[in-house]
Amino acid sequence: MFFQGVTQVTIPDGAGDGKVDILVACQVGDKVRYKILNTKFTNEYDRSSPVAFYDEITRFWQAFENKGNRNDYLNNVVRQTLREHYKKLFKLYDEGKAELFFVTNHRINENQYRSVQRYGMSILHLEDILQYVAENTEGAMPETESLLLNGISNVLTPATNETEVPTSIVFARLIDFIHYMEEDPLDLLFARNVRLWLGNTETNQEIQKTFKVAPKEFAYSNNGITILCKKHTHNPGKQELSLENPRVVNGSQTLHSIRQVDSPSSNARVMVRIIEVPANGHGDLPAQIEKRKEIIHKISIRSNQQNPIKRWNLVSNDDFQNELARNFWSKHLYYERRQNEWKVRKLELWGVGIERGPDLRWMVQLIAASHYGSRKLGAAVAQGQINLLFEEEPYAVIRSTSPEKAYQLFLLGEIMSLSLRRLRGSKRYIANLKTYIDLAIFSFICKALYEAGISLGKEALNEKLEALRNSGTVEFDKPIKALIDIFCKEYEAEKARIYRKEGKELSVANYVKSRNYIANLLEVAIPKSIVKALTETMSD
Repeated sequence: MFFQGVTQVTIPDGAGDGKVDILVACQVGDKVRYKILNTKFTNEYDRSSPVAFYDEITRFWQAFENKGNRNDYLNNVVRQTLREHYKKLFKLYDEGKAELFFVTNHRINENQYRSVQRYGMSILHLEDILQYVAENTEGAMPETESLLLNGISNVLTPATNETEVPTSIVFARLIDFIHYMEEDPLDLLFARNVRLWLGNTETNQEIQKTFKVAPKEFAYSNNGITILCKKHTHNPGKQELSLENPRVVNGSQTLHSIRQVDSPSSNARVMVRIIEVPANGHGDLPAQIEKRKEIIHKISIRSNQQNPIKRWNLVSNDDFQNELARNFWSKHLYYERRQNEWKVRKLELWGVGIERGPDLRWMVQLIAASHYGSRKLGAAVAQGQINLLFEEEPYAVIRSTSPEKAYQLFLLGEIMSLSLRRLRGSKRYIANLKTYIDLAIFSFICKALYEAGISLGKEALNEKLEALRNSGTVEFDKPIKALIDIFCKEYEAEKARIYRKEGKELSVANYVKSRNYIANLLEVAIPKSIVKALTETMSD
């Protein structure tokens, strides 16, 4: 969760461990770094750290910092089998390739903490750990490397009493972002952005063209970038601005477009709005975390409202979507909250045994279609007016769906899709209906399950649905064909009525987008034989 590019974890903890409990090797790009941890976890957590902990920090730090005492330290404190390893760690530390950490599940002791702050090692207390866990649930861990912007002579900052969080505006060199992205293989810089690169759209091509042909015009031609960070520090003497844990929340299209350009110009600049969202303090931590999340959410949403963006992009980082992502991950499936994310990450995910799951839009459509009796949700809205699903009232219903039920709806959708593909390959009239009918048929299936007394969301159903999906079963083909025949009968009747009344042709595409037509369709009684065929393989 905390470190980037973890390749190996070693735990030398025990007698003669020399105060090194965990050693973590990390590789980011072509750089290998080592994290050396001393930890104090006790059953009596959530208490103020005792003085002894800070004495331990001092001895731990001195073991690495005091070069003249290293031989005595190795001979007297470190067990024989670890001494050669420690010599390597000392060398790595001297070369700046190893960092020291102290981690505890006790709260900070302010007076004692001040005595060890100057050591320059990372000291994490319970407050810090809980904050990082909260960050992780939002998909914003591990933290990013610091971003250094060069050539920054002026920083525009409003008065502290005029803004809720520290905010600055600068005109930064785009080349600094390009170099940073080259060392950020997992694109952690964009972990809080509501969408990733959309590809070579017309707008993105224009961004590339301006950057390549007229770099000095870029500053006034582009809407700019918005970045969140933990802290930003300006050094006017060196004309450098350093951002800790930077996260782009608006400007992903700009940065992904310019990174495609060969021989990038060092003259092009872009307006950058920097918003400092500091770490939580002490006190009521849950309230602070909630407030911090609210601030980040507002910034992310509002900074993206000035440019065309789909409504489903705006919810991609909310609590509900993050909860779905975690649940699908536990099933070894990747839930694609942001457009094109699977395409960007699939090689990495395949490497750790994660397969592709649903994307956010399809998942919300399935959830909406499962509410077959709802006028504000339902298959017609999901098919033809998906933006409406993300308005406050409908989305409140959608986000009340349990992660387990969402997972089962996904599996049911996969089973249905397999049957539909086979039926389209063997029946011309079904192939002619294309994919227009999918969500309406899905609503029919959900209605049949309800009438059979099968309640989705119970974990016991997972194994049955997973087996049906993985086996590619043909057992559903016949009842799904029967549902399609009901659809065709109702559609043809409505089509004939409209033609007699208005002299117009009613297309399948328009039929499935009509709330009235689909509501009437789903009021048709499903023959008991079809209900039985659909549900008997799922029944206990």
